[in-house]
Amino acid sequence: MVFEMYNHGTGRGSGHIEAVMKNAGCFCAAVAMLAIIAGASAPAGAVDVGAAAPAAAESARMVRAKDLMADDQWAAAIAVLRAAVADPKEQNKDEALFWLAHSQNQAGDLAEAVENVRRLQREFAKSRWTAPAGSLLIEIAMKLGRKDVLWGMVPPTPPPAPIPPARTPRPGGPGKALRLPPEPPPAVPPHGAVPGTPPAAVPPAPPAPPTPWIYETYLPDANVRMQALAHLIRTDAEKVIPMLGTIAFEKNVVEGRRAVFLLAQSGNRVAQDIVVDVAKRGPQPVRVAAVRELGRFGGPEVSQELMDVYVTAAPPVKQQVVESLGERADAKALLKIAQSENDLKVRRLAIVFLGRAGARDVLRVMYENAPAEMRRAVIQGLFSAHDEEGLIRIADRETDQELRQEVITRLRLLGTPKARAYVEKLRK
Repeated sequence: MVFEMYNHGTGRGSGHIEAVMKNAGCFCAAVAMLAIIAGASAPAGAVDVGAAAPAAAESARMVRAKDLMADDQWAAAIAVLRAAVADPKEQNKDEALFWLAHSQNQAGDLAEAVENVRRLQREFAKSRWTAPAGSLLIEIAMKLGRKDVLWGMVPPTPPPAPIPPARTPRPGGPGKALRLPPEPPPAVPPHGAVPGTPPAAVPPAPPAPPTPWIYETYLPDANVRMQALAHLIRTDAEKVIPMLGTIAFEKNVVEGRRAVFLLAQSGNRVAQDIVVDVAKRGPQPVRVAAVRELGRFGGPEVSQELMDVYVTAAPPVKQQVVESLGERADAKALLKIAQSENDLKVRRLAIVFLGRAGARDVLRVMYENAPAEMRRAVIQGLFSAHDEEGLIRIADRETDQELRQEVITRLRLLGTPKARAYVEKLRK
């Protein structure tokens, strides 16, 4: 995000970028975290906030300011950036405002940093620099303990998805159960009200964005929204977890994946139950992300939950179930899939992951009766298990020269003493 924007139009190497952002503290870490949640690419049709106005060539003043920031000379950088912002001829004034706010944050002048972010939001609403400026604003709010500002970054969401019933406690599982407040006693109906008729539920209005922090027309993008929720889940889990559950079931796949990531990383039992629910019935790309996170949970019941997901899953979700079972080294579940799955791609994957689970004896027996289209997968599995004895046995008996040559190649790659001795024997 910030790194790519900074590099745009400068012609400078990535080493200089890293130098500018070194020691950038929480802001750099937050942007890096967002890059992980966001995944490798944006959704199809996504609009680049910077597409409206390509960046102009950098002025000598901006180059000088970045050199100063790279050396942590914040006071000197602030002076140069102030001059850039005040110069009517400066073509990258929006970028100058962002780096000015960033430098002021680093120098401890938080009030001026907030004011320059607000000015950026007001004067350059479509600039590519408003998104990282929102992240910077969140960091400043965290420094000052301003949760109201974080809530101002979170637009209202639809009613939260129902939280699934809690599962059997997981021995040794991560996190702790979320303690919800007790149900209040039933209210006494006012005079004239019909007994037994509940009053209409009025959802609480979200807190208004604090005017001194956020410009009135500024709308935080998805990255800023999720970054704010990532901080708020630590202090307001009861509110944030249902919101993330709702986002995970919405049509926006990228946001759904981020929501699943935050829920899984929270270590909260209720949040993990929602991840399981998303894995079973969420949008398919989000289900894949949920299965990936589910496989990393602790507890012996996770493998059964993965198999429950597998029963009704489409091939992409099945493949992720297999990978998650492989990470858990659950040879029993993988063998069941390898023996019963009709989709050849999923079946091959299960066989390969059997090797990663260390099921050498199972794979040796499987090779004897495997059809031709499955034998290469068994060879891959034995290679993953580092089973040189099994591979040597196949090389001695296999009549298909193409398969035999593949086995010999893999023995050469293993490079163990026994494998090297066998390959040398064949060479002679």
